[in-house]
Amino acid sequence: IIIFTRKKKKEEDDNLTTAGTIATSAYPPSRTSEHGHTAPPLPHPATDEASRAINQGLKTNMAALPLATAELCDSNADLIMNGDLRALQPVFRIYGRRQIFAGPVVTLRIFEDNVLLREFLEGKGHGRVLVVDGGGSMRCAIMGGNLAQLAQNNGWAGIVINGCIRDVDEINECDVGVRALNSHPMKSNKKGVGEKHVPVTIAGTRITDGEWLYADSDGILLSRSELTV
Repeated sequence: IIIFTRKKKKEEDDNLTTAGTIATSAYPPSRTSEHGHTAPPLPHPATDEASRAINQGLKTNMAALPLATAELCDSNADLIMNGDLRALQPVFRIYGRRQIFAGPVVTLRIFEDNVLLREFLEGKGHGRVLVVDGGGSMRCAIMGGNLAQLAQNNGWAGIVINGCIRDVDEINECDVGVRALNSHPMKSNKKGVGEKHVPVTIAGTRITDGEWLYADSDGILLSRSELTV
């Protein structure tokens, strides 16, 4: 009985030693300096790669953040003077998760009818901004949550609507910038009447296809070309 017990104890000790060796090998080994002091372990390659990827992602996101409208105004006074940089009158409410957005403009003119608006948003946005002249109607909404979801999924940067929207809670969950005059619970007509790619005048400003729009919590700017600070 004594012999069996000692043999079993030796097997348990061997197992513990093996487990300890495996657990220790999972961590980077310590280093000993020439003076006999223990130096910090070498960085783990996988950890280094992950850190670099995270840092690169942060830099990319920061670089992609649109420029602030106030800074654009301060840095481009000459463009304001000659009319190449204009600010829309502050009549729009802010919706959508993307509070700051910018991109080249595509224009649409409709009135209480959103068929053409859907057609636009079903196509790829490629980071553009759809500017919709809805005639300033306060009698119905020309965009709801489904269209905002389309805009998000198809890569539109934002939508500026001279009119009303509905499904506000749904729109505020979508990763797209939305500006509109107000919200309204009634839906629009479905006749398909309107004009695409035509100059529109919204909030005191004439807007054409290909111009650049910049929007943030301070307001909305229109420029004839892409801006820098």
